[in-house]
Amino acid sequence: MSRNLVVTGAGGLVGTELTAALLPAFDRVLLLTAGAPDTERLRRRIGWVLDAAGADGRGMDAAGADGRAGLLDRVTALPLDGLTPAALRGAGLDAVAQVWNVGASLSYDQDKLAETVAANTAVPLRLLELCAPDERFFHVSTVGVTGPGSPARRETVPEAPVWRPDAVNPYVLSKLLAEHMLDNLRAHTGAPVSMLRLGSVIGPDGHAAVQDNRAGYYTLVEMLAKVVARRAVLTLDAEPGNAPPLAHVDQLAASCAALADRAARDAEVAAYYHLGDQTLTNAAAADAVNAALGAEVLRLGPPATALDRAYASVNADNVAFMSCGFRFDHAVLDAHVPAAARPRVDADSYARFVTGQLARLAARRGARREAAVAA
Repeated sequence: MSRNLVVTGAGGLVGTELTAALLPAFDRVLLLTAGAPDTERLRRRIGWVLDAAGADGRGMDAAGADGRAGLLDRVTALPLDGLTPAALRGAGLDAVAQVWNVGASLSYDQDKLAETVAANTAVPLRLLELCAPDERFFHVSTVGVTGPGSPARRETVPEAPVWRPDAVNPYVLSKLLAEHMLDNLRAHTGAPVSMLRLGSVIGPDGHAAVQDNRAGYYTLVEMLAKVVARRAVLTLDAEPGNAPPLAHVDQLAASCAALADRAARDAEVAAYYHLGDQTLTNAAAADAVNAALGAEVLRLGPPATALDRAYASVNADNVAFMSCGFRFDHAVLDAHVPAAARPRVDADSYARFVTGQLARLAARRGARREAAVAA
């Protein structure tokens, strides 16, 4: 019997990298999209990751003589709202081995509370029911669900259900509800469900970036690009000694592939994992960026300029996240995932991410200028 995989959110930063990492281990992969899928575009993006990571060799044994093309031929797509048992069979999935629910509705608008909660709770429950995976249902959660929002609360968040979060916006609230509803099903029905709580995800460390994100630390880099162009300094009002959980997306995908392999081998798979390390303090991150750029472009302290205040206003949730004092328990992850596959961000890798993104943004601006001149 073939092993089949279902993935939501495969067009995003995490989902694309994850799908590329899991693809060699499955016979058929079904991607579920929020709207009508562009299957060829999704395959191209996955192919970019495979190429950038040198994954042709990694997946050649599984793909056989077809190589990279054979891997991508395994990928098909359907709209999420069109998923039915008949649609699954029509896509060639008579049975599903694993589901990776990466997609989510991201909204901080309180007026969209009802629709955000409906999307982020109803979708995973429906997926679990319709797909009924034989091996495991992996639900990708978020650091915002689990982390206490007060800098004064320096507690350790366990690899277990959370009962004292700061549900500060519809996204956090809906993800928290989804965790508890899925955990309730797991406890009462024996459904093979695991919650994966991610740190803030930044670009790959082991290969070239193939796509951008529009949130989190990517907005910080975009602001830094403006600061560098103006030869100014960006001041962040974040706690210098706190270390928010971070993860390089390629290392995150490697951790997920290791967990997928455990599920395939019928090894023990836990209900909760925290994916993202906390070794790099905000002060160390700022020092690493300044050293890499050869000038002070980033400092920590109260907003002093209009640029500082604009960033703090637009990215209030991200700045608050950087100042959180909580820590994640990694005991189960450390026992289940090889050390080489665990996400880890250090000063050097963080600086490479920031400077690499700045170079990409500068190249993009240069290309636009050249196009404007040519026109």
